[in-house]
Amino acid sequence: MPSENKKAGQLNNEGILFYNNGQFEEAFKRYDEALEADPNFLEAWNNKGNVLRALGRYEEALDAFDQGISIDPKDPNPWANKGAVYYELQMFTESIECFDHALENDPENKVALSNKGAALGNLGKHQEALECFEETLKIDPEDINAQTNKKILLDFLDK
Repeated sequence: MPSENKKAGQLNNEGILFYNNGQFEEAFKRYDEALEADPNFLEAWNNKGNVLRALGRYEEALDAFDQGISIDPKDPNPWANKGAVYYELQMFTESIECFDHALENDPENKVALSNKGAALGNLGKHQEALECFEETLKIDPEDINAQTNKKILLDFLDK
């Protein structure tokens, strides 16, 4: 949800540009400044979490996503991104819990659904993982992540 504070919105947009250019420290500064201007700016919390994740600062990223969740627990984005952090930390059960929260609020969230499948696969729950990938492909038959993850899983099961 966009901020009603123009300065916060502009700083967040600058952060996005820096993030997309791989300038993570500059992006982080912009998101921090945006949050100083509007501490309830959910998108900036989510973006700050993503840049912290990119910087490998996982605990801080989880805190940023938690801030976003506290502002709007029904927004699927901070839940899905928090799940991605747990996934990177190989905390697959925790990541699935987060992906489930995202899917409660957005059942067709392809990122959460495909990532949940990957986490389930890492836990050895291959049938459930396959179902997640197939459900993602029903939503978007061209989803490259679901296609790739499904192929990897099927190749693994054939061995």
